[in-house]
Amino acid sequence: MSMDISLWEQKFQELIREKKPQARWTLKLNGKLQPDCVAPGWKQYQQNAFGRFQCSSCSRKWASAKVQVLCHMYQEPPKSQGQVLMRLFAQRCKKCLGSQFEKPEFSSENTMRILHNLVQRILDRFYRTRDWTAHDLPVIIEVPLEGSHDIANCEACFLGFCVMRSMTEPLTNPPSNQKFGNFSTTTGDIVVQNRARNHLAEARLHPAQDLRAHGQTVGQTSTVPTFHLDPLAPSSSGHEKVVA
Repeated sequence: MSMDISLWEQKFQELIREKKPQARWTLKLNGKLQPDCVAPGWKQYQQNAFGRFQCSSCSRKWASAKVQVLCHMYQEPPKSQGQVLMRLFAQRCKKCLGSQFEKPEFSSENTMRILHNLVQRILDRFYRTRDWTAHDLPVIIEVPLEGSHDIANCEACFLGFCVMRSMTEPLTNPPSNQKFGNFSTTTGDIVVQNRARNHLAEARLHPAQDLRAHGQTVGQTSTVPTFHLDPLAPSSSGHEKVVA
């Protein structure tokens, strides 16, 4: 399924209303969304997905099962309303020198899995009504994949956000076990370290862009909020960070 965000939002709303008929949630893409920079009142959810890419220079095609999907979620004071900002992290061609980052495309099946898992997390974190019989749906590997994750050409890895990158870096704090996808990894509390690296890497990627996490969606704050892993978050194909 190509990135027709209006269709994504329609499917997303349908899934929400199956469980919460009165709920009115919106879904918008935001390419400036910063990992681990969550405004007060917002919650963060990350999952990985299977996507396809095509180089705009040489037309080479490739696929990845480690496409990072970042969501910031906010429930407005009326409990029936909320919004989700989503960023789909890009990858670039490893064959072309100086190639640009390309956005992923998803099949209908994997799109629905991304949205299903997002809705389950919203039901859990905001309504406390998650259907525990409806587990997070795993990634569908649509074609055989060879080799390891291409860290050097993954935008999320470049920003220090991709789970595959974090597995290769030393930890500076005592670790805590954290589930992600079909494997477990051990991570420490590296939110502040990641935030500084995110801003530095983003500036290198897009030096002329405004680096505010939500643009006009969320007002600026003069202090940096503290983030903690939510001990109540269930093991799933994604993980979540919540403002204390």
